[in-house]
Amino acid sequence: MILNLTFILRRTTLLLKVADFIIDLFFMPTKPREIYPNNIYHTYNRATEKRTIFYTEKDYDYFLDKVFYYQEKTKVKILAYSIMPNHWHFMLQEPKDLTRRVINHPAGEQSQISKFISMLSNSYTKYFNFTKDHSGRIFQGPFKSKLINSEGYFHTLIGYINLNPLKHKIVNNINDWPYTSHHDYFYKAQFKLIKEETLINFREYQEDLKIYLEDIKTIENEFDPLGRV
Repeated sequence: MILNLTFILRRTTLLLKVADFIIDLFFMPTKPREIYPNNIYHTYNRATEKRTIFYTEKDYDYFLDKVFYYQEKTKVKILAYSIMPNHWHFMLQEPKDLTRRVINHPAGEQSQISKFISMLSNSYTKYFNFTKDHSGRIFQGPFKSKLINSEGYFHTLIGYINLNPLKHKIVNNINDWPYTSHHDYFYKAQFKLIKEETLINFREYQEDLKIYLEDIKTIENEFDPLGRV
């Protein structure tokens, strides 16, 4: 009885977070003009015409190796990620000490998040064009980013990003898709890009996984009408 009550309380809390997440999704600006130190952002982009740009294990490995390299270079903190065949998601925190002015326009100084995404995208585009006998851009445009300014958005987004392969029905079991930070949260990651800290509670995520798995379909239905990634 106590266990059932605990589950119900957790379920209710996560449903409230999902509602908060959906409100943020529809009413927050897609492209914030400023990225401020120490703030956390949901960033994402997809391939031109939704084409596949990750075909082989080597493709994913190259991309994630560069993620690690440019993360070290820019000191951007990665809190969650998932790499799909035609798009990617990152939850990123802008460093608090590296830039004084981080307004994203020609007169301002580029943020570390923007540098991270720019270098990563350029590097993978060159790799893709060379290995796939392709020319030109492969991403549909500048990456999109949303400020994460509520606890509900933060916690729901972790599950949404980690379980994104299930949302897109790429696999039926999340353990069959290695290119997501879900495995970092269970200490089983191949790439080990996420470090447990005060912002992220791996144990809480593990305990609530069943609820996240149930809720991913609810979130999916809210995304699809607008064709959002």
